[in-house]
Amino acid sequence: MSDAAAHSLRRRCRGVSAGIFAADAGKLGEAAVAVASWGGTLLHFDVMDGVFVPAITGGPLFVKALATGMARDVHLMVDRPSRHVSAFANAGADIITVHAETDDAADALKLVRSASDRLQRPILAGLALMPGTSVDDAAPLLAFRPDLILVLSLDPRSGTAPDIAGACAKLDALAERTASWAPWLAFDGGVTAATIGAVSRSRPDIVVSGSAIFAAPDPAQAFRHLTAAWEGAGAAGRTVDA
Repeated sequence: MSDAAAHSLRRRCRGVSAGIFAADAGKLGEAAVAVASWGGTLLHFDVMDGVFVPAITGGPLFVKALATGMARDVHLMVDRPSRHVSAFANAGADIITVHAETDDAADALKLVRSASDRLQRPILAGLALMPGTSVDDAAPLLAFRPDLILVLSLDPRSGTAPDIAGACAKLDALAERTASWAPWLAFDGGVTAATIGAVSRSRPDIVVSGSAIFAAPDPAQAFRHLTAAWEGAGAAGRTVDA
């Protein structure tokens, strides 16, 4: 993988990542094309196995099918992510994020890097933190220096309401803790027109939103509003490294 290719991918993987599984299940292809037409650069896949979290969603075939030129951002909310990394990498994922709360998170992160080398293209290795996982709890995995860290404001296993302020504080703490290698920082959970301002003030590189886009009366307008708020809060002003 060349430095130029990695740099190009990092430049693409910024902004609002549209949670595609929040769209009409019978029209996912149309929804993905629509996001691209709105200027979207990221398509987010919340992959759930019914074990790590209660819900069940789609697998690698969806990632492969929804190739629209946007970066494909895969969030593995699964019990044993190491078993699935290779399939999603082969399907075209550009980001593969695994959960710190899983037993094999370290192995999965290593497998993302191995897949990137094997396929000769950059794939960002991401680490996700549930609300109950502190920065200190994640320290052993942060030592791996993931390319991206995703902070969740809600825990889908418990059904509790989003804690936007708490997640923003964690994002700020991570920015300080990881300054030596400056991974992409991402925010997921409860991102709406009402909360995007507060979220964006923590300057995440990526903001994930699904229902707030696809359940809106005008999804295009909703997406553009979230993007404008992210840009207006200065999030777009972060330095892009290779």
